Amino acid sequence: MRSTKTAEPWVGQGLGPFGAPVLKPYSRTRFATDGSAVLKVYVGIDPEGRRRREAATVQRAALRDISVPTVLATEGSEAGSWTVFLAVDGAPCSVANRKVTEDYIGHVVAVSSMLHRPTAGATPGPGWAARTGGPVSASQFLLDQFSARCRWLSWWAALRAALQTIDAHPTVHLHGDLKPEHLLVDGGRLHVVDWEASACGPPVLDYTDVVFHLVRDLLYEDVAPAHIPVDLADRLPFCGPVLAWRLLLWLDRRRTQDIDLVTTHDIVRLTAEEQAGSAYRSLAEIVAHLRAAGVPR
Repeated sequence: MRSTKTAEPWVGQGLGPFGAPVLKPYSRTRFATDGSAVLKVYVGIDPEGRRRREAATVQRAALRDISVPTVLATEGSEAGSWTVFLAVDGAPCSVANRKVTEDYIGHVVAVSSMLHRPTAGATPGPGWAARTGGPVSASQFLLDQFSARCRWLSWWAALRAALQTIDAHPTVHLHGDLKPEHLLVDGGRLHVVDWEASACGPPVLDYTDVVFHLVRDLLYEDVAPAHIPVDLADRLPFCGPVLAWRLLLWLDRRRTQDIDLVTTHDIVRLTAEEQAGSAYRSLAEIVAHLRAAGVPR
């Protein structure tokens, strides 16, 4: 039998006890029984890289006057990659109705104004740390996130060509996953959590991720495509090629066969869109089709 210290190394640092885990695709989160801390165990894609990235980024984000959870302990070992954060108060944002969705978009704009400041020397890639080796373009950074099989699919060349437009965009610090549950409102204060997807790249990456989750998550909660308040996202910068990339990345990380359900015509249509509203409606139609075909959220 493994010792308690090996099985739960945070115990040796006086942390916990923690309750039952909340399961997500790439993490297991447990709250301290006294509510003082949160334990996050990283699983799935590159758990150790994501642990290191999040622990480093929250410290840098705090220097930009962004309220983030304090890291109490973090470690990568045989027992896994994990971090314990000091718990922060606040209610998560929501998209349950038009009013709270409008509030959420406003919070995204506020956080982005602190994040997306011009950063001298920043180059596209995961995390905020300086990189070794030659610089990578923004478009290549996005393409590198796909599995190797995507390079042989019919839409690859069209997406690669369309994404080159973002290479002229400035490179800034990104959160990478500004979903409603990652923005906690505590009276007049806003806390931002879950920084494991942090990166450097064009600002439109953060905004596109927000819109993608808004559309996809509401559709999977049985909201009709025509009732999704995409007009509220007009405050956010738009880029059709990045929207197409975000859709495809979602599918690439689901079942192997799911990405074959989108056509080259779907991707070319999204990349060519110049108007945000029509692009978001097209996205809603495609995601509704995918959901009907059984693609998991």
